[in-house]
Amino acid sequence: MASIIDQLTADTALALAPDSSSAKAAQKLARPAGWPTLAREGDVLWGECQGSGAHPYLVGVDGRSAELASKCSCPSRKFPCKHALGLLLLHAAGSGEWTQAPPPPDLAKWLGGRVARAEKAAQPPGDEPADPAAQAKAQQKAQAARDRKRSAGLEDLELWLSDLVREGLQAARTRPYGDWDRQAARLVDAQLGGAARLVRQIPGLLHGETGEALTAHLGRLWLLTQGWRGRESLPDAERADLLTALGTPLDRAALSPAAPQVWQSLGSVQEEEGKLNVRRTWLLGAEETLALLLDFAPTGQALPAPLVSGQPFTAAVAYAPSAYAQRAVVQGEVTVTEETGLPLPGGTLAAVQARYAAALALNPWLERIGAFVGPAYLNLDPPQLCDAAGHAVPLDARVETNDLWAMLAAAETRPQTYFGEWNGESFLPVGAASAETAPEVLPDAEDLLVEPAGAGVSA
Repeated sequence: MASIIDQLTADTALALAPDSSSAKAAQKLARPAGWPTLAREGDVLWGECQGSGAHPYLVGVDGRSAELASKCSCPSRKFPCKHALGLLLLHAAGSGEWTQAPPPPDLAKWLGGRVARAEKAAQPPGDEPADPAAQAKAQQKAQAARDRKRSAGLEDLELWLSDLVREGLQAARTRPYGDWDRQAARLVDAQLGGAARLVRQIPGLLHGETGEALTAHLGRLWLLTQGWRGRESLPDAERADLLTALGTPLDRAALSPAAPQVWQSLGSVQEEEGKLNVRRTWLLGAEETLALLLDFAPTGQALPAPLVSGQPFTAAVAYAPSAYAQRAVVQGEVTVTEETGLPLPGGTLAAVQARYAAALALNPWLERIGAFVGPAYLNLDPPQLCDAAGHAVPLDARVETNDLWAMLAAAETRPQTYFGEWNGESFLPVGAASAETAPEVLPDAEDLLVEPAGAGVSA
């Protein structure tokens, strides 16, 4: 199997950029003339990039594990910095004169430290505790304390929602933004990050003409408070959806092992949410199975290398517990295969809306589903997706006009099968294919960076 360094393309290298300015700066640096030294040792790349100072920056990239890591002597606090991205772009393009040489001492020390930390993390756990019963009791006590804190936070939220509805929509519109932030902060203190995120989204819904979106949003918040009260009577899958909506992190280690099978990336969408970069990657499996992978990174740090869209691969993909299974996790290694791409299934907009309604009946906090619509075509004014049955839905407001023109040009007047995200109100295109071509990612869809607009990280 080829290493991650050998599979790297310019697109996947730029997808590692912490922001658009770093990506643009890296493209300017990806010229051999500015690199007096370019070298490789195994899956480690390193080089010297001449900056404005007298001494060039020493840059290294470690590709020996599933996630690329970088180090640079420049003062930037971004990871990877523009110099590391420039080094990756040069290697992906095969530009410059590369030599086989070990890295200098500074980089060798850093690489050795990474190996030592990886070996320590891989070591089996030590002896079992002398008193397993005492450990279990301590864990139960800690869980009980967390539950009490959450119960108090949700009781406070219930009272706050009651006051909000009693005062009416007009009074809510006059509230200062600090009111919403203070309530969200109280929920964060109560370890209810998911509920806090929903509260922070309320100001964006206050000025809707009908108030329907705000009413539905407040209903989801109220349902959280009632679901928590009756959590002990919920089936395991529904309780898992409740905990996810409240902000409980997914315990990946607790997922049951999955059998490897062939999957294909349909594309991804990247968003900024608070202080996090979030990437949603959609996979297509056998029998039209869909899976959603979520990646997170703090603002200023790079997300893991994305999967190549349209490239089939074999991997074990395990679904998170849910009444509507959608979010998933890749377990173990990803092996690229030589098989042909999976065909995109078609579908009508009516079928998509019916499936979304059925999904909400299973998980009322679900924010989006993956959906296929085809044969279909795009309309420019107003921006819409239209199917063969004559139905139309608006495109997501985050789709830029230039992107829409590019999609229309790619279609070349032919009906397409579109894959995208449906949230009950608008469609965000991610990938498309005509009857004569293999599935492909729409222009800029994989690297779409949008400002937060009510979209969250719930699967």
